[in-house]
Amino acid sequence: MNEKIIILVVEDERLVARDLQATLEDMGYQIPQITDSGELAIQKVAEIKPHIVLMDIRLAGEMDGIEAAEIIKNNYHIPVIYITAHADENTLERAKLTEPYGYIVKPFDEQDLKTTIEIALYKHQIEQQLRDQSQWLSTILDSIADGVIATDKMGKVNFMNPVAEELTGWSWEAGIGQDINSIFNIIHEESRHSLQTLILKTIQQGQSIKLTEPTLLISKNGKEIPIDDNIAPILNSNQEIQGSVLIFRDITHQKVATEKLRYQAFHDPLTGLLNRHGFMQNLQEADNRRLMNPDFTFAIFFLDLDRFKIINDSLGHQVGDQLLQIIGQKLIKSVRNIDQVARLGGDEFAILVENLDDLYEIYQIAQRIRNEIIEKTYINEHEIFTNVSIGIVLSSIGYNQVDDLIRDADLAMYRAKTLGRGRYEVFNETMREQVRFIQKLESDLRRALERKEFQVYYQPIVNLQTSAIHGFEALVRWNHPQRGLLTPGHFIPIAEEIGLITQLDWQVIQEACQQVYRWNENRKNRPPFVISVNLSAKHFTEDNLVEQVTKILNETGLESPCLKIEMTETALLEEPEKVAVTISQLKSIGIGLSLDDFGTGYSSLSYLHRFSVDNLKLDMSFIQTMNSEPQSFEIVRTMIVLAHALNINAIAEGIETAEQLNTLQHLDCPLGQGYYFSKPLPAENIQQIF
Repeated sequence: MNEKIIILVVEDERLVARDLQATLEDMGYQIPQITDSGELAIQKVAEIKPHIVLMDIRLAGEMDGIEAAEIIKNNYHIPVIYITAHADENTLERAKLTEPYGYIVKPFDEQDLKTTIEIALYKHQIEQQLRDQSQWLSTILDSIADGVIATDKMGKVNFMNPVAEELTGWSWEAGIGQDINSIFNIIHEESRHSLQTLILKTIQQGQSIKLTEPTLLISKNGKEIPIDDNIAPILNSNQEIQGSVLIFRDITHQKVATEKLRYQAFHDPLTGLLNRHGFMQNLQEADNRRLMNPDFTFAIFFLDLDRFKIINDSLGHQVGDQLLQIIGQKLIKSVRNIDQVARLGGDEFAILVENLDDLYEIYQIAQRIRNEIIEKTYINEHEIFTNVSIGIVLSSIGYNQVDDLIRDADLAMYRAKTLGRGRYEVFNETMREQVRFIQKLESDLRRALERKEFQVYYQPIVNLQTSAIHGFEALVRWNHPQRGLLTPGHFIPIAEEIGLITQLDWQVIQEACQQVYRWNENRKNRPPFVISVNLSAKHFTEDNLVEQVTKILNETGLESPCLKIEMTETALLEEPEKVAVTISQLKSIGIGLSLDDFGTGYSSLSYLHRFSVDNLKLDMSFIQTMNSEPQSFEIVRTMIVLAHALNINAIAEGIETAEQLNTLQHLDCPLGQGYYFSKPLPAENIQQIF
């Protein structure tokens, strides 16, 4: 190893220098240069980069050895050993300031020289390793994303990395020596209380601390930065506290990301309302307050949009999504700022209303919601009407689980739907049994289609002037295994709700067309009967309606002019442009259109012209009161006159008395039906009356 050691000798006496060179070379060191001045020594150090310098103090030139050694130490970090004949007090004091690796007084012992050189080289090696480690550590501390501040045991700052400078607003120059409390001012984010004592506690007690509470760092310019922080004591080899180190990071982006994730976890992405999880959490908090304060009350509104599936299927999911967004805003508009609105999924919404126990106020809110929802909406030039069924449950009933509140609010909503939709119901204990009964009916209804439990009944439509049968209206009945014969009012709304109405309608039309075809085959020389069948509004926005009707006519053999399709005004409101095209296609193959219950819905004269209606059915509510209420009489008279003017057949429904028949004959109403002529009968019984 000695052969690789290069020593620069700086000596102004040539003979001494040569002698020293020979001695060192005998020891195995390399002596490439000898210089006699401080200036030249500095130059040679830069050129040959020796491992060590042997420096005389008195040299040629203006610079002595001590001055040269100071420059070499500071600029090149090369160890210097003084070899001099001077050992006076002043020279020694000056020499010590340069931190030499040895001081040998001439004349010297060769062994002492070798020992001093080897010790100096080893010491320099260790110090160089320490400097390298220090530089490595400094580079790491300057590069990491965390702020790092170190203090002495008095709490004075003695280190700051660039991130700490940036976050605190203090530069290294301004911060070093400052009290840590001046630079690192931290407070509790929520309570705003100072957390400075935690730093002093670490210094005084030697305890490591991780700040688990939400913490804000107040920077020099007053900016508040959320941070995550660890504070640890710095101990020496004797486990004595020398100070503390603070490692902290700006968690602003983390908090934003966390808040975003929390928002996403508790909110519906489509409407921005609370989702089911968020609503249930708030509901649980409300119920906890109720348990602690018996005077605290709340109510849950469970809402389901009526006919949303039809809108979604006919106009597309994009329009459906926009409608849900609009509904969400309408619900927010309908309630107070403190009330919480949520979308639970699909077209189901919920509202948590607190501090309301007056039923009248609750009814007002429900009515306000309904009034807002039924307002027509325009989306992409589509005019959309919708309604809402609302179930309400009150916390005053007393529940052990919040899930039970939702369950009963859902039951109340379901009850509202079965009673006709577009209404609200407040839950009571008897409702549970009623809903269970309806749910049982749903289950039975699904099986009934498979078991062919539905039967078509026929009610004659009569020429009121001749009393001859013009045709029939097909009406479905359900032969329920336990409950007997059920009329449509008991099961049609449920079939529509659970999506079975389409399948049921096609089954009825198939059977009715087949039956009328057989009757007409037996009366070849007489005018054929016409069969009127009711179709759910859902059919008129489906693409395959005309295709399906054509298929049934082909399969049954019935001529298309013998089939009349009845539709309500509600069906005309669902995408009227598409409905108009469908009706036009039906009429092009000879099928007639009857508008049912005219005058009871959104009656508009434009419908009669726009949709090429063939028959106008006058609702039985007017027929049965026209002889006792002048207003009803005028309505019936006007509609018959209107039908004649538009070349449309008027058909009076619900004729039950001779007086009603006589009035309609005088008003020149061409067709009618009702119990006066015949109640709806099965096919085998209907043949007895013609």
